[in-house]
Amino acid sequence: MKKQWKIIGALGLSISLLVSTTVFAAHPAGYWPYLSAFQQAKAAGNQSKMLTTGEALLNYYKNLPIDKDVASIRYNVNYANYPIYEAKGDYAKAKTALKAVADNGAYLGFHDAVTMANERQAKIDPKASVYVLANNKTAPFYNAKYEPKSGTWYGRVYTEPQEQTIKNEAIVSFYVELGKEVAGSYAPKIGIYDDSNHAIHIALNFPNEGQTVSEINAGTHDANIQETLQYLSTLKSPVLLRIGAEMDVWTKPTTPEAYKTAYTRIANMARKTAPNVALVFSPNYTSSFGGNAEQYFPNPALVDWIGTSLYMNRYQFANQPQTGKDNNEMYFGIGNYADPVKNMAHTATLAQKYKKPIIVTEGGSGHTLKGNADLSGFAASRVRELYTSLNMVYPQVKAIIYFDKDMQGYQYGLTSNQTVANAYQSALKANPTLVSQIGQSAPTFVPLQSASAQKGNLTLRAYCDVIGQNASVTYSLDGKWLTTQKTAPYHCQVDTASLSVGTHTLRVVCNAPNGYNQTLTYTLTKAADGSVSCK
Repeated sequence: MKKQWKIIGALGLSISLLVSTTVFAAHPAGYWPYLSAFQQAKAAGNQSKMLTTGEALLNYYKNLPIDKDVASIRYNVNYANYPIYEAKGDYAKAKTALKAVADNGAYLGFHDAVTMANERQAKIDPKASVYVLANNKTAPFYNAKYEPKSGTWYGRVYTEPQEQTIKNEAIVSFYVELGKEVAGSYAPKIGIYDDSNHAIHIALNFPNEGQTVSEINAGTHDANIQETLQYLSTLKSPVLLRIGAEMDVWTKPTTPEAYKTAYTRIANMARKTAPNVALVFSPNYTSSFGGNAEQYFPNPALVDWIGTSLYMNRYQFANQPQTGKDNNEMYFGIGNYADPVKNMAHTATLAQKYKKPIIVTEGGSGHTLKGNADLSGFAASRVRELYTSLNMVYPQVKAIIYFDKDMQGYQYGLTSNQTVANAYQSALKANPTLVSQIGQSAPTFVPLQSASAQKGNLTLRAYCDVIGQNASVTYSLDGKWLTTQKTAPYHCQVDTASLSVGTHTLRVVCNAPNGYNQTLTYTLTKAADGSVSCK
């Protein structure tokens, strides 16, 4: 079950106070007209003049050695102006301004502002890129236990109403509360899928979080753990065991060292008692403010897969359905920032460092709130992107489990919302890299510039996420319009048989109503044998 995590509510306030109370002290001669012009523009709310006077002020301070006065000028101007660049869709200048906020904020000791600015640089970047379904490329493969060489398993959390439907999917998940029950308690249900055609994911939860960690380390739950492992050792299907998930957002926290000790204790017992089980280390998609999931990461030899809880909700708290402070929503991937690809970034970085495949151990987007507040459209678009774009951008994602349950706050269940159920099913059909049975092979999407020796139709897709905007993507070949797509995954087909031998220019234009516009240009070269390569 997804844990609810808290934000640092004072982040926005603390930054605004830093801006308003910074004192301009002894500055170089001649600075005042530049500073005065910027301050007047800011006081008047004249955003155009804030940019021009701000650039002039920054240029005046460009080559000065850094001290508190210089850093304060650079910090305040860039902090004031980055939102203006964002609103204009000029994300390159916004990122430059945010980097200056981070660099100068670090010098001034503004730690929260540095954390915010670094995260925001990644979140606002549209990351426009084009991918092609490759017929001669493979996904990253780390030879982890049960890792498929190609394709991404899909499935969902077990619920009785979906019992038969889940049989048509590759992986099913069961929750076991450590100390309160054992995996064998679910033997009749697990047995339905123990046929070597499904993978079985066991989410071994620590119900009292940090307190449970202390009990594990004291040996309190050894017998309970052994009973679960002995049952899992009898299963024929691949078993993935998630150990104490979301430790980086617990409301009853523990220390990283204590968590690693508890994880290691369970992992070593599993290696001995149930060597057939793959071990999963699974934090939340983003840690508590300023946190870092890697500090909880145990010995890599005891981790087979890296997992994540990947949620994309409209509001942070289901019992407070309202838009929150922009910086908080940005940091935690909420609302306009609830993009599954960007919310995966921290987990993907960790997995790449340790060369492990990724599993989304649970995830989704709440479609209904208690009181029947309808968020179907929002949720459907996020679910569609989760299943069409995530493993295109991150092909090391080898399994995705949908949280198919209705909770007291958010409801995620597919049976209770036809709009989201339709989005789920249509996304599955649209993505040929998803597999419904373990052992199946599948193609993979690769960046277009790395494609070579392609034949037949080029299946192209794009990723372009513009915060708070409905982006569109237009494809043209040799100056001839092919298609304009307004929803992810922005697909296009190019028939290579129609291309003459030689070079051709493919242009892909990504734009949004706020003025964002970016053109990606590729050269397609068709060889005499009919194959096409790209760069």
